[in-house]
Amino acid sequence: NEDFDHPGQSVTQHCKSYVFHLNDTNKTKLRIIDTPGFGDTRGLRQDDANMQHILEYINELTHLNAVCFLLKPNASRINSFFIACLTQLLDLLGPNARQNIVFCFTNARSTFYTPGDTAPLLKSMLQSFSFGDIPFIKQNTFCFDNESFRYLVARQNSIEFNDQDYSEYENSWSKSVTESNHFLSFVCRELKSHVIKDESQSIKQTQLQISCMIRPMLETMRNIFQNLIAWKMDTSNGSIELNPIVLHRSAAVCYTCPRPIIKLGKFWIIKDFPHEIQNTCYSCACPSDQHIRIDYKLDYTYCERCPNTNQEEMKKSLDLLFRASAEFAYFLMNVARSSKDDSFLIHIVHMISRENDLCTGETRNEMNSKLVEKLMELMARYQQSIETLERNQEHSNLNDINVLIQTIYKNPMIQKQMDAIKQSRKIIMKQYECEFLNDSTNAKTS
Repeated sequence: NEDFDHPGQSVTQHCKSYVFHLNDTNKTKLRIIDTPGFGDTRGLRQDDANMQHILEYINELTHLNAVCFLLKPNASRINSFFIACLTQLLDLLGPNARQNIVFCFTNARSTFYTPGDTAPLLKSMLQSFSFGDIPFIKQNTFCFDNESFRYLVARQNSIEFNDQDYSEYENSWSKSVTESNHFLSFVCRELKSHVIKDESQSIKQTQLQISCMIRPMLETMRNIFQNLIAWKMDTSNGSIELNPIVLHRSAAVCYTCPRPIIKLGKFWIIKDFPHEIQNTCYSCACPSDQHIRIDYKLDYTYCERCPNTNQEEMKKSLDLLFRASAEFAYFLMNVARSSKDDSFLIHIVHMISRENDLCTGETRNEMNSKLVEKLMELMARYQQSIETLERNQEHSNLNDINVLIQTIYKNPMIQKQMDAIKQSRKIIMKQYECEFLNDSTNAKTS
């Protein structure tokens, strides 16, 4: 798995599943998930982005049988991000997952199919970072070599080798096949499946859940503001509804590129215009920091206001969402410590900036100006609430936060957006899946 055009960059940019139908009486399927690597030459920011993607991917699964770390056997040092990666994985999966960790050493022919110089480094690092109870023994350690694959590719391209080379590559192939069979036997028969989503919610799982809810919560709050303003200032008896649309590709919104503007009632609205994005954006050449990843496209419908719409209920929903936003942001920054940046505040600032753009030129109008005013008030109140929480250090415990998450999730507008996120992620996960039947010629990619 090498990229000769960009050496040092993680070749795998998105978690990808390979599903193998094993030729046994139980019709066992083995799913191997290839993830982006760590120690990317693009720096810690890319490592963090890769790790966040891995955690989000794992959190969509029901169970794992093994967590495999691939290492080189002749390392002079172990990248510090290895410990950060291990820590975050165990934060998500819980301490019981330590028994499901497996160490695989690649390119091991040069060390006679042993972990080589990496072994004492790894043992020392595990001990020094309180991971001494993670098994690093013969049973969960496997050594392979992939040079025989290169040899086969070379032979297919009519490259000649002498008898000694042939003998060495044949031996490499035999040893790697034997070790692969030991690996499969260990994972399928000796390791107990680790359930990811059980009754006990970890801090990391809660963090990932909150991160998913930031956009749905803030979009819902803005929508409530729009309809309360329309109720007061517009006599047309109309309201704006949010319509989340499932995405079929990884996408982001670029804040530099122009986007479509529509008018609903007396409000101007900037619509989402998703850019497909993999390693780079396929739609524009704008800097990556101007792109915000999205899990669904948001559309809008202007409809007649429901007769039983209750302003007081809308205001109560708004107050609950506001309180939850401050609680969740404090949790992310001070309990989960997922980031020093306030993700809620960043999104509010983007939202205000977008609305301010509509308050100039041809789209200038009283309704959007009033919405900016309400969002500015929201931001000021929000910052004050965060300051109070930080000053008093009185915040909800993990159980209370999870109860609050469930309460927020019951809001129909939140639920629609969260359902779109789940469907989008499921579709995209399926696209990065390749299935191999017993007949190796019968591989299929989703």
